[in-house]
Amino acid sequence: MVIDVRNVGSGKISTNSTKSKKLKDNAVSNADDSGDTAADSVELTGKASQIQSLIKQMMSSPVVDNSRVEPVKEKVDQGRYEIEPERVANKMLDFEVGYSKVR
Repeated sequence: MVIDVRNVGSGKISTNSTKSKKLKDNAVSNADDSGDTAADSVELTGKASQIQSLIKQMMSSPVVDNSRVEPVKEKVDQGRYEIEPERVANKMLDFEVGYSKVR
């Protein structure tokens, strides 16, 4: 089945597939003019819309923040870059705590 996810941000996804189209066509041709033809749909709520918002935010931000990279590059090139093990460890712990909250 093919799922069209181009309009995920709208909160609804319509599914289109050859099988469902054939079923719909048969249902329409066999119907007694009742007009009951339902389309498959999925509604996204909760975490799905939160994820969609995060994706939009990520897509709008640059891949690399050169204002943060350049000073580090200069320090590395000059041999002045110092690793702060305690700071690295704290950042790793912060990441793990944040990650466990998302799950």
